[in-house]
Amino acid sequence: MSRKFLSGFVIFVAAAGLGIYLSRGPWLAYRQQKLKADTATREMMKSEEQKSELLQQQAKFGSPIGQEELARGIGYRKEGEVPAGSGN
Repeated sequence: MSRKFLSGFVIFVAAAGLGIYLSRGPWLAYRQQKLKADTATREMMKSEEQKSELLQQQAKFGSPIGQEELARGIGYRKEGEVPAGSGN
């Protein structure tokens, strides 16, 4: 009875070891695909943030107030307007 148990146990351990060994390839492929998917997800999120920032800038500078703010930021003044702090 114990010899039968021992031979069954050895067969079970060998089969389990073989199963683990043969499954390593699919697990490696899974890990590589997961890394690619994670990288693509990070890049997509970064692109979405950039798109959001660009849409906000477009909305801001597309309005008349935003255009005036932009023009004043680079030095344009209304006709006859004296820059603040010039003392004239």
